[in-house]
Amino acid sequence: MPASIIETDGNAIVLDLSSGSRLRDTDIAALGVQELDALINEEMREAGTKFAFGRYGEPRGLYNSENFADAAAGESRTIHLGIDLFCVAATPVFAPFDGTVELVANNDRELDYGPMLIIRHDSDTAGRFYTLYGHLSLDTLTRVAAGQSVAAGEQVAAVGEPPFNGNWPPHLHMQVITDLLDLGAEFPGVACKSQQDYWFGVSPSPAPFFPECNAKLLEYK
Repeated sequence: MPASIIETDGNAIVLDLSSGSRLRDTDIAALGVQELDALINEEMREAGTKFAFGRYGEPRGLYNSENFADAAAGESRTIHLGIDLFCVAATPVFAPFDGTVELVANNDRELDYGPMLIIRHDSDTAGRFYTLYGHLSLDTLTRVAAGQSVAAGEQVAAVGEPPFNGNWPPHLHMQVITDLLDLGAEFPGVACKSQQDYWFGVSPSPAPFFPECNAKLLEYK
């Protein structure tokens, strides 16, 4: 079993952030960060929790920056390749397994990862894989360094706040990667719909890393 990446209260809700979805009867696609953050916080308050998940494989209309345009594919990237966990900024983030920090970077473009980190894991059963953490706090950039060994359950980061986290409502984007494809810090967290099956193979669902929530609820299927 993985160590908890974020210690939730056990009552986390799952949000529908898919294209055309509404939160509290509001179309979320064109909202600014403050408005979206307010709606998510209202959803959590009503449910009596401080945590909310965003789903893996979900097609979203939130990615309206030019960073998500894919000229080669002739379409925008809209399919979410990780799981989000919304919570208050500065919430600690822990390593799920022993590993080695592969890289730490600050992708500070609008709606990008902001401060992010990738950990390499070598498992006797699963072989080598990586876990990616995006939208982190600025102090994460000096908390850990490439080549550093980390232990399961060790704090490796904290959840960031806008605008420094890529200018998103405070949350962790967590992603599993089987092959970095030499992309490093530019490894995508969102894929084109026409290429989603390929990217699902390279970035399988992280739902098993969040056993406090029904895995089926964390996947857009």
